[in-house]
Amino acid sequence: MNTKNIKAVIFDMDGTLIDTEKYYRMFWPKALAHFGYEMTDEQALTMRSLGQPYAPQHLKEMFHDPDLDYTAIRNYRKQIMGECLKKNGIEIKKGAIELLDYLKVQGIRRAIATATDQVRTEQYLKQLGLYGYFDQIICATMVEHGKPSPDIYQYACRQLALLPNECMAVEDSPNGVCSAYGAGCNVVMVPDQTEPDETLRGKLAARVDSLDEIIKLFEKFPGLTKEDEEHQLSKIIEIAQDNLDHAKEDIRKINEDLADLLEVYDAKDKEGLALWNNATARLKEEERELVRYEKARKKPYFGRIDFRDPKAKADETFYIGRVGITDSSSDPVVLDWRAPIASVYYESRMGTCQYTVSSEETFEIDLKRKRTYEIENDRLKDFFDSDVVANDELLTKYLAKNKKAVLGEIIATIQKEQNLIIRRSPKTNIIVQGVAGSGKTTVAMHRISYILYNYKDDFRPEDFYIIGSNRILLNYITSVLPELDVYGIRQMTMEQLFIRLLYEDWDETRFSYHNIDKTDAKNSIRGGTAWFLDLEKFCQNYENQSIAKEDIYMEKTGNLLLSKEQIGRYLKNNPKVSMQSKILMLNEILYAKYENEVSGKSVTFPPKEKKILDKKYASYFGDGKWRESVFTFYREFLLAQQEAGKEVDVLENSFDVYDLAALAYIYKRIKETDPVREASHVVIDEAQDFGMMSYRCLHYCLYGCTYTIMGDTSQNIHFEYGLNDWDELKKLILTGTFDAFGLLRKSYRNTVEISEFANEILRHGDFSIYPVEPIIRHGNPVQTVACPDENQLLADTVTTIKKWQQDGYETIAVICRDEAEAAQAAEELKKYVKIVETDLEKAEFGDGVMVLPVSYTKGLEFDAVLLFDPTQEKYPSDNGHVKLLYVAATRALHELVVLHRGKLTGILADKVPEGKHMKEFAAETLTKAAEFERVQHTEKEIEQQRRIEGAKDMAEREYIGPKRIVIKPQGKENEAEVRGKTLTGQKMASAYKRAVAAPVRKAADNSGKNEKNHTEEIIISPYEFGAIPDNAILRVKGHSRNNFVIKWIKKTKSYVELSSMYGLLRITPITPEVIRVSFVKGVTEKIGDTAWKGKADTAFSWSAKESKTLVEIATEKVTVRIAKNNGAVCFYNEKKQLLLAEKAEEPRFQEGRCNWIFFDWEKSEHLKAKGLLAADFMDVTAKAKYISHGGKKLRMPLVISEKGYGLAVASKGTVLFCGIRTFGPYIMAEGSQSDYYFISEKNREKLVEIYQRTLTLRYCSQAGIF
Repeated sequence: MNTKNIKAVIFDMDGTLIDTEKYYRMFWPKALAHFGYEMTDEQALTMRSLGQPYAPQHLKEMFHDPDLDYTAIRNYRKQIMGECLKKNGIEIKKGAIELLDYLKVQGIRRAIATATDQVRTEQYLKQLGLYGYFDQIICATMVEHGKPSPDIYQYACRQLALLPNECMAVEDSPNGVCSAYGAGCNVVMVPDQTEPDETLRGKLAARVDSLDEIIKLFEKFPGLTKEDEEHQLSKIIEIAQDNLDHAKEDIRKINEDLADLLEVYDAKDKEGLALWNNATARLKEEERELVRYEKARKKPYFGRIDFRDPKAKADETFYIGRVGITDSSSDPVVLDWRAPIASVYYESRMGTCQYTVSSEETFEIDLKRKRTYEIENDRLKDFFDSDVVANDELLTKYLAKNKKAVLGEIIATIQKEQNLIIRRSPKTNIIVQGVAGSGKTTVAMHRISYILYNYKDDFRPEDFYIIGSNRILLNYITSVLPELDVYGIRQMTMEQLFIRLLYEDWDETRFSYHNIDKTDAKNSIRGGTAWFLDLEKFCQNYENQSIAKEDIYMEKTGNLLLSKEQIGRYLKNNPKVSMQSKILMLNEILYAKYENEVSGKSVTFPPKEKKILDKKYASYFGDGKWRESVFTFYREFLLAQQEAGKEVDVLENSFDVYDLAALAYIYKRIKETDPVREASHVVIDEAQDFGMMSYRCLHYCLYGCTYTIMGDTSQNIHFEYGLNDWDELKKLILTGTFDAFGLLRKSYRNTVEISEFANEILRHGDFSIYPVEPIIRHGNPVQTVACPDENQLLADTVTTIKKWQQDGYETIAVICRDEAEAAQAAEELKKYVKIVETDLEKAEFGDGVMVLPVSYTKGLEFDAVLLFDPTQEKYPSDNGHVKLLYVAATRALHELVVLHRGKLTGILADKVPEGKHMKEFAAETLTKAAEFERVQHTEKEIEQQRRIEGAKDMAEREYIGPKRIVIKPQGKENEAEVRGKTLTGQKMASAYKRAVAAPVRKAADNSGKNEKNHTEEIIISPYEFGAIPDNAILRVKGHSRNNFVIKWIKKTKSYVELSSMYGLLRITPITPEVIRVSFVKGVTEKIGDTAWKGKADTAFSWSAKESKTLVEIATEKVTVRIAKNNGAVCFYNEKKQLLLAEKAEEPRFQEGRCNWIFFDWEKSEHLKAKGLLAADFMDVTAKAKYISHGGKKLRMPLVISEKGYGLAVASKGTVLFCGIRTFGPYIMAEGSQSDYYFISEKNREKLVEIYQRTLTLRYCSQAGIF
């Protein structure tokens, strides 16, 4: 809803403007009792705002009395209610006067649309001094049909001479909301007696707690002046501070809970331990949330976009920050930079542009303004509008700061070419050539953060591996990722990754790994493609010798069991399967054919002979396990290479990266029989340091994985076996239609002076480079100082470092040629200045002075760099050392000094011949690609979809239109859940991640708000799958004992119904393995349809029988027994073994829209909840977790037991699993009825397959079921 387009506000009166609704709730039951009818509190709620002709009919159906005298009852209710109001007076609802005054000042018209008659309406309004505020007063007596028909609001719009979409309707009741929504108004609900359910929420433009909050909706769009922006900043800071305070309070409460648990429970108490684990897990989540809120509070936002949505014909404004900020009603006031629409801030010019929502579609908008802010210490220092893609003025300001300060500003200064790489689909491969200082490592980290935010259904943190060239770089990445809201990513060197892929074969007590000797030319041959091809051929020859390819005939009969052509075809069709797995599969195929040949044939074999044949054919192609060692196998390969004339060493127990790559390949190619799920996406930084041998082995071992590969061939310091160009790697990795090669040309790191110095170094080389485009930022000239001796070299180094520290530089590097020189220099320097950790495996990037060999500086940058003694002896004039010095020089952000005591290397001392020019690779900058996941529809398909959605919309309008309506009782919201909202309403980790899609979609297509595309229906819950509830929520609300004794039984062709005084229980066999169990509270209520299968698709055999104590329903696979004395349901398998039972003491409880089903799970029973991904199963044994997927596409939560069954819960809202016996155990699900499906199947994969195949969505035509 765009409040800029609102020209009038139409108010309901009772319960909205004046506090009278509670009296209707009180006096309808009293009036009915006077005439001999008993009305419950819930039934009274259904009368709210119900107009003619619905109210009389509704009461007659409620009491099954067609002769009920509605007029007499209503007149008596008026009389006794009038006496009460006369005595006690009428109160105006909170915020009413403030809102009416605000609307009057703003020139927005006001009207009343009430179910109350005109006389009393005017009486109440005049009595309270409200009458003069309204331009129109519309009463139910003025239209044919009252609420929930749209007549009254349609009439009000006509009287105001406005279109419905130009009007805001303010309502407190479901009937009123349906009326206004049906008329086409923008509906805002201020709940008075009941909260909106899922269906009702879908009709609302907003839900507020009080009328004065509506003022905020009109102030949602900020102005453009400095005063406007300062006002907006103060409002958002206030919200951010409030969120931060709530987060701190939540943490304080959890710590109090933990302290209480220590006092109450013994260390060996299992229930206490479960509660402790639950609370500590919540504490960890809250502490991460606190970090987010602290970031938001420190600097709320850095950008703003104003645009017009052509479809919705509405203007929108979004602020963009490092993290999202939401207000108390969960509406986003600042968007996270990773939100889809934020991409236009980084990469679009003014005018028509597009943004893409992952896996969905592309939206077009008209970008009107991009504004950038400088905010410091809660003060707006400056802001400016930009018509260019990225603002270099702001970028230059940030780059001038020290390294520590720059890290906090990176998100605000992401450039277009960087943004295109960050937002590329993770389901494709990308190789990025980025010049020194182009932000490769930063882009890679932001890309991971973006993927986890936007592709949460497909990728989890454990699905990523980050591969770096050394531990210092990886430690730096580890320290920065939490700043981007990323936790749990595994980082490792390439050596560690290959060791991981050796699994149980790697023995740390026997084997070790070492860095490759870069000075040994013999090592260069092991880093290239030729070496891999030799290994591949060696493995293939071994397989050919191990697996016999010959016709196999059956003894005695002479029949062909398996031909050599069949064997060859199987081997050819399974190139990625290991040799040992091929052997096992061929054994299975052959043995199956052998068994088929033996059974049913006239030829028989004596038992002894058959036993020998069984053993022969079961392992004809080889044993079940490969008996050799991958290390022995590799040694044999190396010896074979030596015999072929290759000069290589044969090592026994210590290996470098290419040895480890070969070993991992051998394990995967020859030995593996039980594949382990590894990463889904691998990010490799400084990729040029690794030869093709590494990539070919990795590509084979992690088959099916996608890659983000970042590097710069100009920085290949590994001489002969690193990558000097990307050609081979592109052919290997970029094989998909949407795979891409990206180019980052701009260098943001160095000053112009340092950049020119580094480029002169490159000109000494004889190799091609990618072009560099420096950002214009000037600084001090590069100094080159000759020292007479070693002592002076040391003294000048100390003096330079101290001067830099006085100038405020926080990260300083002294770069040496190798590890030995770095260790010696650090030993001397630490006598005069404080040096950061000198152990290179323990050192972490941070403030202070680091003394490092040049190879360990890859991927890092420092405020100031001192190049220590680069002599001709250490850096001879060849291509390899040119690249080493280029790497060293380009580490510096602001200052670069060269100190030497001997002859300075010619690479720095000699001038490059005037006519020499660097050869450049030709490459295009990455362009924005179409998202390959998006389905492209034809015009015919689009038109057909519109018709379907239009029919659904009309069906819903017909449902709330002028016809007889039976309205189901609306229950009160669960008190525990209200408490939960108070406790968790400010955390918004999951709610905001939904919101960034919701407002973005809304901004792109507001016209679709009245349509329901069920293929994209989402679960309405603020809780993510796996979120941990507060202990206060877990406690079931106190209540009196309910009567579950079965009184009546009814059997139909599809189901069996069992009625008790508490409600109606229905058992529906869906398939032989699947049973639906439904329950609705109330003796006159009926089981409603759900979005899932309500009954069997095809008839199958099942039976139902009754004894004095039991009702039994049985299929071929499942038997269900219901005890008549308590209504508890028990489930048995085909062997009549008990699998699961509801609690006999109290099987179920319903309060409002919350349904508890209590189960008698065994203490030792292991239970898991199904996540979104195929292999995602969360342990919920003795735990409490939300198992619904809040904000995700609609699906049933599924719990699976090791005993061989599953429970799928049919709810479109929150589903909470509680296995903690102090509170349950139970499953709580939101909805108008409890509904779950029992699935009997021992094999977990088959059970999930039944769940996916059988319990697919079916969308009911009725509205208001959930």
